Amino acid sequence: MTWHDLLARFARSAERMSTRRLITTLAVVSVLGSVPLLSLWQVALSMGNEVRAIENVAYLAPSPVTALLSARRVPQTLVDQVTISRLTSKLDRLTALLPPESCLVVATDGRIVYQFRPNLSLIPASTMKLLTAAVALDVLGAQTTYITRLLGIVAGSEVRGDLWLVGSGDPLLSTRLYPTGENYPTLFPTYIETLVDALVARGITTIQGGVIGDDSLYDRERYSPTWGDGLRSVEVGPIGALMINDATVFGTPLKPANPAYAAAAEFSRLLNERGIFVKDPPDVGIASSDTPLIASLESVPIKDVVGEMLTNSDNNTAELLLKDIGRVARGSATRIDGLQVVAEKISQWGLPTQGVVLADGSGLDRANRVTCSLLTAVLEQTGQDSDLISGMAIAGRTGTLRDVFLSGSGYGVMRAKTGTLNGVKALSGLFPLGDTRASVFALILNGPGTSTLSFYRPIWNGLVTALATGAETIDVSLVEPLTPHSAP
Repeated sequence: MTWHDLLARFARSAERMSTRRLITTLAVVSVLGSVPLLSLWQVALSMGNEVRAIENVAYLAPSPVTALLSARRVPQTLVDQVTISRLTSKLDRLTALLPPESCLVVATDGRIVYQFRPNLSLIPASTMKLLTAAVALDVLGAQTTYITRLLGIVAGSEVRGDLWLVGSGDPLLSTRLYPTGENYPTLFPTYIETLVDALVARGITTIQGGVIGDDSLYDRERYSPTWGDGLRSVEVGPIGALMINDATVFGTPLKPANPAYAAAAEFSRLLNERGIFVKDPPDVGIASSDTPLIASLESVPIKDVVGEMLTNSDNNTAELLLKDIGRVARGSATRIDGLQVVAEKISQWGLPTQGVVLADGSGLDRANRVTCSLLTAVLEQTGQDSDLISGMAIAGRTGTLRDVFLSGSGYGVMRAKTGTLNGVKALSGLFPLGDTRASVFALILNGPGTSTLSFYRPIWNGLVTALATGAETIDVSLVEPLTPHSAP
């Protein structure tokens, strides 16, 4: 049996020991390790009647205080083995409860420490947004912003002809009251009233034409073809480069089919409320490139847009980011081109591609397939202090985790992305183990009943309890090699 096998066997036994008992055992091992040295000395004495004095004693190394075969000579290895053994034992008990269509991977400090069906291809639900987010940060740039423009010909206190509202894909365009009614309020809204303020500041009182919404920057696919009726206009869409308040119109229960029209109608309402007369009804069109700029409105940087998407699991934001990825990387602002770029990036980064199917950016499409290996690898490659990690919800505090993990070791420190569809529940994120250490993890559950609270919540709690084991360490100074001063 190799020395590594001995350590592994010892680690498994140590997992069941208290820290005091473990230290006592190590001491016994140290004593036993000195026995072979005493035996060798006895053999040397018996090999002759005369024992000659050894010259040049000064060149001899001092006798070791710790036996050569003592486990104290590999203290950190021993501690790591014991910690991993404890984590593995808890996760083994957890995975015994998982349905056949599920996977779990845990990596600590860049090293995979646990795998359960890591390459099983599963429906990821909204953990799909992690892929969209990672590629958006890379392709679009973390500091890039969206610019919404207001165009028209100003003459005195009037705008001659139409007033053009031109979208740039900003998914966070909002009126000031809209976030107050959201289940997960927009974190960094781009308040459209700022453009109204600009018109008022210029003394404009009349629009001789109407407000025209221009969303020509992106294609006209409002919904992915495979999204069901239960998702359309409820969970997502209609999608367009110009959207205010997620394409809703104040006082209207149903969303208009064209989000640019909805934006024009909402902006007309805001103008009227500020005393600016708009002669014609709202409409949609494409602004001429030589129409003068009246005012512009800048969004927060992409890193904050991504953070809003991950924290609140914002589907509209995910789909708009996907189209913008296609526009920037391939010159074509479509869902298909965006997905192609995501696939290319996964491959370029050297991440596992086995079993991966990409159908949308939000994870709403049940045709999506990913593996726990891929999700873990995406988090690993970005780093603990990345915009991707910092953009996820905080356990017990923000977004989709604000009502989850309200106590225990994960509260206030763990960051994760949730995923939910009927028969799908997923959780992937980062669990800090100290100032510099952390574990990243991915858990996906597929199958009937897995999205019910009574089923997945105990599993989530068990996972967090197990992850916290990684922070339980043995004091290395208690098991490291002894010095003449530290020897008992």
